[in-house]
Amino acid sequence: MIYLATSLFTAAEQAFAAALTAEIEGLGFAVYYPWRDAGDEALMAAWGEDWTRINAEIARRNLRAIERCSSVVAVVEGADVDSGVAMELGYARALAKPIKLLRTDWRTQGPRVGPVNIMLGMAAAELFTSIAALLAGLHGATEPGGESAVIPVADFYDRVAAEYSDGALHPTTHSFKSAEEAATAELLAGRRFRAALDLGCGDGNFLDHVAADEKTGVDGSVEMIRRHRQRVPEASFLLADCQRPLPLAPAAFDVVHCSFVLDHLTDAGACLREMRRLVAADGIVLLAVYSPALFLGQNDSESEEDVLRYRTASGGVLSVWRSFRDLADLSAQLAALFRIEQRRTVKIGAGDLSFDHYVLRP
Repeated sequence: MIYLATSLFTAAEQAFAAALTAEIEGLGFAVYYPWRDAGDEALMAAWGEDWTRINAEIARRNLRAIERCSSVVAVVEGADVDSGVAMELGYARALAKPIKLLRTDWRTQGPRVGPVNIMLGMAAAELFTSIAALLAGLHGATEPGGESAVIPVADFYDRVAAEYSDGALHPTTHSFKSAEEAATAELLAGRRFRAALDLGCGDGNFLDHVAADEKTGVDGSVEMIRRHRQRVPEASFLLADCQRPLPLAPAAFDVVHCSFVLDHLTDAGACLREMRRLVAADGIVLLAVYSPALFLGQNDSESEEDVLRYRTASGGVLSVWRSFRDLADLSAQLAALFRIEQRRTVKIGAGDLSFDHYVLRP
């Protein structure tokens, strides 16, 4: 994912940034564009004019996106760079993120300093003087390490978001999702909730189908959230890691949903504890996981056991971290936090594939 750092105070700046985002996405990259992806409108709808709270959350989301991105593209026009952009670049530099600058302004600060402040020039790997040159510099670039390297989970979902739910391209994934959605719909039929939360919401249908006065989705993928927001505009979305404490009030949700997420987490227990914190005393948790027993011991190599190799529609292969080691005793972990009201194994097709579906109570 590329983080686009740019001043966004004027209509002209916003239009330029939106067009540049579209150009970069046209090359196949996921882009975090703060004006679009930080969720400003949703936050104002939820919190009114509580600007301290809204601004702090926008800043948190932007910093989180910088932490996750593979590189930063920064627009550095004018006599001096925008202060917000300077802060974003400093944070990115501290995290050793590759930085590319775009400056179409032909003015310079003289022969000694050059077109930009010397600190920015030192921080950036490259400076481009036209959009065409920037796009040429990005064209053909890949995530660090190439496709054979194991990429972060959020980056993986950014890259496959456009095809992930296509049943013709990925029938097995589609079968799991469809079966889980059917099982969940059966449990929720005829019920309405005060507040619904989907942890690892992806581009799934839970928030679309659940009857609730308030809906919130949490995911680490910018692209999945962007697509989800288009389908469920009334929901609020949070770009966050569900293994860390979320900026959500305790016991705020009377239904919490999480499907096919735990195997991608390095600390599934932290996510389970966060579910327990967030569900209301009279609430319900719906959890779906690929049946761990089917995946444990599949490979001779321990390292191979922790990698999912995913063939994309273009024929490439993406490798992403996945492990079922910590889920072998999942029922015991759940029993320590919840009352297990129901557990059933749902078969997928005629083969050996299945997932475990839990109904949990505080």
